[in-house]
Amino acid sequence: MRQEGENADRALNRALGGEGVCDLKRRGILVGDKKGAYYFINGYVDSAALQRLHLALARIPAPTPENGSFLQYGERFFPFADLKETESPEQAALEVLRGSAVLTLAGFSSYLSLDVRSYASRGIQEPEKDRTLRGPHLGFNENAVSNLVLIRRHLRTPSLRTERFEVGRAIPGEVILVYLKETANKKVLERVRRRLKETDFPALSMSQESLADILYPQRGAALINPFPRVRFTERPDVAAAGLMEGKIVLICDNSPAVMLLLESFFDFFEEADDYYFPPVTATYLKIVRMAVFIASILLIPIWLLAAEHGETLPASLRFLLADGDFAVPLYLQFLLIEVALDGLRMASLNTPNSLSNSFSIIGGLILGDFAVKSGWFVPQTILYSAFTGIANYVPTNYELGYSIKFCRMSLILLVHFFGGWGLATGLVLWTLLFFSTRLTVDKNYLYPLFPPDPKALFRIFFRTRQGRERRLKKQDPSG
Repeated sequence: MRQEGENADRALNRALGGEGVCDLKRRGILVGDKKGAYYFINGYVDSAALQRLHLALARIPAPTPENGSFLQYGERFFPFADLKETESPEQAALEVLRGSAVLTLAGFSSYLSLDVRSYASRGIQEPEKDRTLRGPHLGFNENAVSNLVLIRRHLRTPSLRTERFEVGRAIPGEVILVYLKETANKKVLERVRRRLKETDFPALSMSQESLADILYPQRGAALINPFPRVRFTERPDVAAAGLMEGKIVLICDNSPAVMLLLESFFDFFEEADDYYFPPVTATYLKIVRMAVFIASILLIPIWLLAAEHGETLPASLRFLLADGDFAVPLYLQFLLIEVALDGLRMASLNTPNSLSNSFSIIGGLILGDFAVKSGWFVPQTILYSAFTGIANYVPTNYELGYSIKFCRMSLILLVHFFGGWGLATGLVLWTLLFFSTRLTVDKNYLYPLFPPDPKALFRIFFRTRQGRERRLKKQDPSG
């Protein structure tokens, strides 16, 4: 019996890398007259729980045949932690690397893992990208368990279901599937489960972005489709509202953003403030958001078409045309500013806070008065590019902002080279791309516009006091 425990100890030590891991700790212990040891990662466990474990091991009696399995023995004497028994040293090593303490004991060939994890993580302050004027000022952090608790605070119901998956062939990553039993689409739910179980990814190297590639593999023409099909949020209230509307949430460990499935194109224009303002105000903000989105795509191409064919404009609209001499063609001015704005945006992310004000002044001078006086740009291109640059941040999703940018840049090129026919052709091609983008076999990206669903379309633009969450009923606590 002692030989079994010693073999298990050596096998676990070998699976963990032995002496080659400086933060791996092994503590020998004597339980009655039987030798044992427990393994843990330094700084990855709750020190108070670890101290309780050590004291308990020093005081409890040695296991006897009457105690049953290792798990039954642990459940009797270690009530302060979740327990799991495994026969595999590799699986036990993974439990140690996740933050558990794994116990080996003479007389048992298996391993007992105790969940005593304690992560160093950020607070749950409101995310900078998605602030609200009302409502809770809370946000997710990089701890999957903490994020799940924040969702539960909004949805205190036995209908909330949570499933844990290990995704990654070589380096498993923790993913938690969350949904409401009453509202979730069963077909979509099964499809997501199957993708998570059958994936052959070696690791979630880019956390949620790798997970998005698993759910929506990019092949063929889909590789050049810029429209996002996964919505990310760092707000627990937004995730809870999505669950009540029938969506599915995926929590990826080490990421402060959770994934919302299935999201149509119109869902990307929703904001948390839409739920915290009265219906009239929320409806007005939604309409403004959609109008700014459409203007950010069409304003520059239409103005460029009018400027390059100014002779067709009536006299009352001639003030819209570019004044003065300029050395750079108008279409190229817009493209240069688009690239320059992206360059400045990337540089601002790497600018220390102490230099941010100076950087803003320099950027304003480069793209402002100096650029006009030097003859590179005309005031109209600066004005319209500034509007569209700000309008890119109307949707909270970064990928949608860049898809708008790609659409606008392609229309600028088509207008310059082919005039009005180029604008019409570009709009038709982008519309076809919209309609060809699919979320699942039974749901289109433009739902509820296509296929048409008048009631759902009405709720998108005109918020009522009750939405799809009215399908929720009072649940029996038994499930």
